[in-house]
Amino acid sequence: MRISVLVPPIFIYFICVIKCFTTNKRASLHKSFLISSLKAKNKNTEVATPTRVKQKERRRVKNEVLQQLIDEHAANKNAESGEDIQREVRSNLDVDKEILEGKRIPRMRIKNTNNHIYASIIDDYKKHILCFTCSRDPNLSNILGTYVKKETNRIVNDGKSIKSAWEIGKVIGKKALSKGIFRVRFDRGRHKYEGKVEALAEGARAVGLIL
Repeated sequence: MRISVLVPPIFIYFICVIKCFTTNKRASLHKSFLISSLKAKNKNTEVATPTRVKQKERRRVKNEVLQQLIDEHAANKNAESGEDIQREVRSNLDVDKEILEGKRIPRMRIKNTNNHIYASIIDDYKKHILCFTCSRDPNLSNILGTYVKKETNRIVNDGKSIKSAWEIGKVIGKKALSKGIFRVRFDRGRHKYEGKVEALAEGARAVGLIL
């Protein structure tokens, strides 16, 4: 009789002990998982922080170079404001009348790589390239500067810098203006508007082309 009375409390106590043990084990596992996750996150943050700092520093330097080019161009433009600038006169046979009248706006398409940058003005209606220039043009070596490529030991134009993109923008802008094109749609594709892409656009604007 006494044994039957003691069995239920002992059984309940045994169940409570097992339940507490299971709960504590789950809590400890969850805690260890959180700690490992935080350690991994902190490690990734420590690795990513120097990279972000370097990227910000590069952007800052590029922006300073571009701003310096813009200021120099503005100063030279003011100095030459009293002089008569003769523009090259070309026949506009390849430019549609609607573009010359401003009824249709052509597209300026750019391509940016690690070593060079390309710019072309396209008439999408007639699928015709109106103007084209790039940093590979040997006639622009005096403007862009050159360097010796290690792989081939050849002298090539420098198309990597902000200044080279700025000069390419000025060249494509002058070519467009000489053909009577004063406004274009700027098509940068998947490239972000920064670095050489921004420098090319600002160079074209500096000579009077509207983007």
